Amino acid sequence: MSQKEISEGKRPSIWTLCDFLGISRQGYYQHTSKENEVDILRSSIVLYCQEMRAEKLPRAGMRELYELCCRHFSEKMVVGRDQCFDVFRANGLVLRQKKRPRTTNSNHNYYIYPDLLNTTPKFVALRCGQLAVVDITYVATESGWAYLSLATDAATRIIIGYALHPSLDREGPLIALEMALDFYRNHGIDISNLIHHSDRGAQYCSNEYIAVLKENRIRISMTQTGDPLHNALAERMNNTLKNGWLFDCEGDAFEIVKEKIKKAVYVYNNIRPHQALAMKTPIEAFEEARTA
Repeated sequence: MSQKEISEGKRPSIWTLCDFLGISRQGYYQHTSKENEVDILRSSIVLYCQEMRAEKLPRAGMRELYELCCRHFSEKMVVGRDQCFDVFRANGLVLRQKKRPRTTNSNHNYYIYPDLLNTTPKFVALRCGQLAVVDITYVATESGWAYLSLATDAATRIIIGYALHPSLDREGPLIALEMALDFYRNHGIDISNLIHHSDRGAQYCSNEYIAVLKENRIRISMTQTGDPLHNALAERMNNTLKNGWLFDCEGDAFEIVKEKIKKAVYVYNNIRPHQALAMKTPIEAFEEARTA
């Protein structure tokens, strides 16, 4: 760079800069061309991932998107994983993680009944009406979190009771419990030795809920710790319903979500093959056991 160019405040030429920095002009243009290609690739990555999210994989995370980009752009994918993640973050392609609400409040003064399920050996239900497991999970709706109470017959895996409620009070679980009892009554199922297993949440320990169980002479069982494995079947039921049918309800009104749950329960009970039932549906397993 000449003193004349500096004194006159002129912008130095590319040739002057290359000479000053000790690089060849060919090297400079190759570098510039590569930078332009990378910029174009970044823009293409954003457009491609937006399209995938909109049309095919609305809940794809950054790892899935990066893998898809590697396959789609193949040898042109010169942007590394960390740089690609930065592109995702800068362009709003990171899934927002909502704070998960707590559904179990065991900090109460109600009596906690002993655990009749996680014994040695562990209790295993062999027929319908021997063990019902219950739990509460959260579902996103247009107006915020709603709470889904489920009751499942352990032997047949049938969802025998359910209720969506806008709050975590005992009303939702009570509705699900009454539906479950109606299922057993309507099908003539003997529940004289039925065990009702739940966590230690205030809803299930409340006086109103316990009164219904005692009125029907149902044996009461509760987990003794916060370990979800102690109510594993109920936890799996929550995940199956949410991941299979209720993963995209954020924009739906409460009543629409209730209808989705009704349809999901029907499909689960009557159409979806179940691995634990030798690929029968819960209703098929139930009817087969009744006629045996």
